[in-house]
Amino acid sequence: DPLQCTDLEVVDFDPSTATASRFRVQFKDNKWTIPSHYNYPADAKDRLAKTAGAVTDLVKDTIRSDSVEDQEKMGVIDPLDSKTSSLIGRGKRVTLRDATEKVLADFIIGHEIKDRSGQRYVRVPDQKRVYGVVVKADLSTRFADWIETNLLKLDASKLSRVTFDNYKVNPDQPQAYQRGEVLTIDRKDSNSPWTLPDLSPGQEVNPDKTKAMADALGDLKIVGVRPKPAGLTRDLKKANPDAKGITLSNATILSLQSKGFYMTRDGRLLSNQGDVLASTDEGIVYTLRFGEVVVGTGDQLTAGTADDAQKSESESKSKDAAKKAEGAAENRYVMVTVAFDPELISKPKADDADKPVKPGTIPDEPFAPTPEAQKDAKEKAERDKVAYETKVADGKKRAQELTDRFADWYYVTTGDSFRALNLNRAELVREKKPEAPGGAGANPFGGLPGAGGGFPHPSISPGSLPPAE
Repeated sequence: DPLQCTDLEVVDFDPSTATASRFRVQFKDNKWTIPSHYNYPADAKDRLAKTAGAVTDLVKDTIRSDSVEDQEKMGVIDPLDSKTSSLIGRGKRVTLRDATEKVLADFIIGHEIKDRSGQRYVRVPDQKRVYGVVVKADLSTRFADWIETNLLKLDASKLSRVTFDNYKVNPDQPQAYQRGEVLTIDRKDSNSPWTLPDLSPGQEVNPDKTKAMADALGDLKIVGVRPKPAGLTRDLKKANPDAKGITLSNATILSLQSKGFYMTRDGRLLSNQGDVLASTDEGIVYTLRFGEVVVGTGDQLTAGTADDAQKSESESKSKDAAKKAEGAAENRYVMVTVAFDPELISKPKADDADKPVKPGTIPDEPFAPTPEAQKDAKEKAERDKVAYETKVADGKKRAQELTDRFADWYYVTTGDSFRALNLNRAELVREKKPEAPGGAGANPFGGLPGAGGGFPHPSISPGSLPPAE
């Protein structure tokens, strides 16, 4: 019964490293979590249901072999078998358990069967017999396949303001950070261009950069997670976006610094790559702080190993060496905090419908609203007020939900996302491009203004009407 399943484990084998990777999803405290990643929430509920259902509904179709010698070519050697020296031919082992740790299903799933579409070789551990079985389960051991990878879950069309605070922090002297230029771009709505104060007449906000920025915010990918210290999590939930007024333990300070984040004496939380504040017309203000570079692959990237603050010198050197490792992409730590700003929500327009007009009288102004129009306007104003108050309440609730979601975690995101968001004036501003033909000042009939060939008919002179047909 798939509904009895509270524990799902998938074990895969990497022949290049001769190691088995174990990925486990467990139902704990009324939610699915990933124990190997500090009990991070397993948000991909559809995958959980489909995997459990598919594995508990397997049917034996054909007997393919009873010989141990065939297990390698069929890919059904147990990935956890330490007695077998072979690095190839190991399958994926999937195990489902209930709340009492009782095994509900346990299979080793091997290669596809060439002459049977949709079938794979399947073996029960500790048994020799191999079956042909239709397997529809997607048995992934990738962290990203089991979580909601969109970090902010932000609708880019609702972005109304973005601020780039380009201060610089010296990791050796974080208290003496260097203030940089603060750039704030705004737009009226998603169809309007972004604007920046104090631009010269020949400059504009680069639409290519702002599009990449909005895309990055709308789809900021989680590629790894690390837990924050419990004290920091608690304090960030209570603090404002700047985290002012927080007193941190030495262990928490070391944890922050190991990820590229620093607390100043006046209680300001800084990162070594500045801040990005993204505001929406729903009143949500996301503050993104980008920290240290994270390089690695597999579990080293998605979950890390020991806390960076506790790593030895030799481990630090191995981290530097990993930067040169083949296939290791550059990523970055990011911390996210959220606040609510009601000023970002459009307020209802002032109602002019309260001017009294007695029935049967002629209004003082010839176009003054009639009593009926006043009534309609007043009802509309009341609806607008209720809608505004609803948006404010929804915004506050949303901000709290996001605060609770982000407070426990350092996240790792891609280097491409960081580069799309870490913008300075030189990247954000460009010279206006020359106007295309047909722009301002162009002759509406074609050609250059005043040129003899610029009009559609030789008998038409500038300022005159064309002859009747």
